[in-house]
Amino acid sequence: MLAGVDEALLARVPLERTRYTGVGGVILGTAVMAGLSMWFALSQVLGGSHLLLAVPVLIWALIVLNLDRWLVSTVTGMWQRRLLTLIPRLLVAMVLGVVIAEPLVLRVFETAVVQHVKDQRETLRNVRKAWWVECNPLPPATPKRQDCQGSSLMASTTVADLTALADLQKDAEKLRKRIDTANRRHAKLVDQASDECAGRSGPGLSGRAGEGPRCRRLKEEARRYLANSRLKENTAELRQLEARIDKLREPLPVKGEAYQKALDAEIQRRLAEMPSPDDPVGLLERLKALHELTRDNTYLGAASWLLRLFLILIDCLPVLVKLMGGTTTYDRMVGEENRRREEVHAHQVRLAAEAEIGRLELSAYMTAEERHRARQQIDVERKATDLAARSKIEEMISNRTRELRRTMLNDGRNGANHQFS
Repeated sequence: MLAGVDEALLARVPLERTRYTGVGGVILGTAVMAGLSMWFALSQVLGGSHLLLAVPVLIWALIVLNLDRWLVSTVTGMWQRRLLTLIPRLLVAMVLGVVIAEPLVLRVFETAVVQHVKDQRETLRNVRKAWWVECNPLPPATPKRQDCQGSSLMASTTVADLTALADLQKDAEKLRKRIDTANRRHAKLVDQASDECAGRSGPGLSGRAGEGPRCRRLKEEARRYLANSRLKENTAELRQLEARIDKLREPLPVKGEAYQKALDAEIQRRLAEMPSPDDPVGLLERLKALHELTRDNTYLGAASWLLRLFLILIDCLPVLVKLMGGTTTYDRMVGEENRRREEVHAHQVRLAAEAEIGRLELSAYMTAEERHRARQQIDVERKATDLAARSKIEEMISNRTRELRRTMLNDGRNGANHQFS
């Protein structure tokens, strides 16, 4: 039954039954293997096995069984025709074998494939966590990595306060440097004026004590520098900045701790969205992992391809058995039976056509006869109508003739009486 043979015809060659029973067993084996492949594939896609998977698995096995049954159906005729017919079927069987073989290969190497996927997930999680930590340092520190664009996880008031504090500290440091420079310059000018007024000797000093012109000039320079350098205003501004810095710095330990906790919580939330090593491994991940493993391991790659070829060869066995078996007695009987049935069918069609043609000719003849009789009836009726019309016209003429004669006779008599009178 699975080999698609005609039992009545096979009964005439009982020695062929063993061959076709074996072909049916091969077809059944490929269908069972296709069902197992579908079971493994669906289990990998859905992340686990379930009893309801038996429905699509059974449907797929029946599809493969019927396809293999068609592939090994008897091909009759010359060897060229058999070859041209079986080669496309062999190609179809090879494609089907590739589809069926891959889930089975993944099942065989499942341990290595799943472990590889888990290792990749763990590595990716660790790399991503380190990236987030390095790209989100506690302000005012800045990220040292160059690839931190789009990696900011924190956007809170704590970050704003810490950033503002860093900016204030930078401004205060710049202002402090300007004040120190101005103080040193002013102190130098004041010391120089004091030395000049006190009469001390030295570079740029006259060495004469008293309020002389040079003493007054140096004092004036010190006074103008103090006014122009805005030393008092800058000092007041620096005190204000330091006050603001102290105000922001007071809750910094608490805010820094809160920032770190919030950052850790956000990183854990992001990591929870990523696949964990314990999550089910999907079919696409398995295929990618198997490709990576076989690419890096020559021995594993060779083993996987040998297994694939073995499974593809098994899936092609029905067609190969049919191709290698050659033309059997049953095949020749089937070919002869087909030819005889074709001749019988052609003869039946010819007889039916001739009978149909006869019926059509008879129907056409009967239709022609009916038309002929209808024409004769119409001619008879037309002639009768013409005859009746002529008779009526002759009768009218006769009546009119008699009336004219009577009129003429009456007129003749009246004329004779008038003459006599």
